[in-house]
Amino acid sequence: MRHIIALTTVALLAACSSGSKDEPTQRQQIGQSWKYEGGDGGQAKLAYIGSVNSVQTMTAPDTFAVLLVQPMSNGEKSVTVKLVGAPFQCDLSDCAVTARDDAGKTRRWKGRMTDAKDGIEILPSQKAYETIAAAKAVEVDLAVGPKDETTPFRFNVTGLDLPG
Repeated sequence: MRHIIALTTVALLAACSSGSKDEPTQRQQIGQSWKYEGGDGGQAKLAYIGSVNSVQTMTAPDTFAVLLVQPMSNGEKSVTVKLVGAPFQCDLSDCAVTARDDAGKTRRWKGRMTDAKDGIEILPSQKAYETIAAAKAVEVDLAVGPKDETTPFRFNVTGLDLPG
């Protein structure tokens, strides 16, 4: 169910982005600071943030990445990395992304492809949430082209406030 909420949020934002030039783009709607949605009693069920940078790809002039953080019933937090504007590429036998925190420490986060095949859900055991919560900025390398070349997408993650 929690995956449906996350996917619905991004899908709704995508649907809202089509229209006239006066309307904000999908990237502008998501923004580059934490946004919170859902939950009862003021507790958010989902936090998301867009990457600071974007790149032009064959499928979109403004391809960017999104981080989604969602509390789980056991108190852990699930992290999903999505690519918006280009197909997400992942070796299904070893689906992983490389990330760096602002201290320069590199991590390889393993997970599984999302149901919508637009990102990777990172397993809590990979400590992605802990990295994000402790950092001011995080870069995640994602393949956006046909030759497995990766582009670093930077997120200014300061200020994440998502109680478990």
